[in-house]
Amino acid sequence: MLGVVADAEDIVQDTYEKWLTLDTSTVQHPKSYLVKTVTNKSINHLNKIKKERENYIGQWLPEPLVSQEENAHNAIEIFHPLSIGIMMMMEKLTPQERAVFLLKEIFSYDYDEIAEIIGKTNDNCRQIFKRASQHLKDDKKRFQIDVATHERIFKQFLQACTEGDMEGLIALLQEDIVLVADGGGTSVTVDGQKIGAVLNPIYGAKNVASLALNVVKKLLSTPGFKTKFVLVNNMPALASFIDDKPISLITLEVKNNAIINIFIQSNPEKLKSLT
Repeated sequence: MLGVVADAEDIVQDTYEKWLTLDTSTVQHPKSYLVKTVTNKSINHLNKIKKERENYIGQWLPEPLVSQEENAHNAIEIFHPLSIGIMMMMEKLTPQERAVFLLKEIFSYDYDEIAEIIGKTNDNCRQIFKRASQHLKDDKKRFQIDVATHERIFKQFLQACTEGDMEGLIALLQEDIVLVADGGGTSVTVDGQKIGAVLNPIYGAKNVASLALNVVKKLLSTPGFKTKFVLVNNMPALASFIDDKPISLITLEVKNNAIINIFIQSNPEKLKSLT
């Protein structure tokens, strides 16, 4: 719902503290009560920080959720609602649409249950879900993820970047690919030159490939630079470090054997879980 780990933890903590003050014997359905509380707190929080998100420097990406379990992604098959791509897709929705969409599409609640949770009628919830689906249109197909293909394409992408293979890299990218980077207005110094996240999305295979190769070339010659694969939102991602300090996290979105989106997180506040 929120895309920020600390905010999500605060919501859970607030809900738990409220639960401790209740006479729980009066609650007939604890799970329903807790889901309702967390959902509405999340909606209220998103409404509250709307201006903050609008004034964010550059593009905003959800905070990566780094897994500590090396084989966590082996359990994933094709249905994966936690990926950065899916979470970015849901940024198109209002907080209420997002809640209804998640409850219905991800958690399989029926409309009567959703109506009780968000305080709307059954018909209202149907309309909200319909609106959300219309906003997303064909993007819902992105819930289908082939993890094996994703890993293979990612390795080919890294090889092309490392070898400076422009043609090989372009061949991996969908023609209308989009690269989105979140730096939060920060930058990293490489060879006396500051490198910051691009403030606007980069469109097109040639433009994305040119940018990727240029940045990788600079970083490979930087003392103390190293990379490693990590699991982010239960999908493989590449973390980059300079002198053990995390500087970026790259995640890819793959469809039909091509990379359709590249997400780069370089905001230090959102990379703390990599330290």
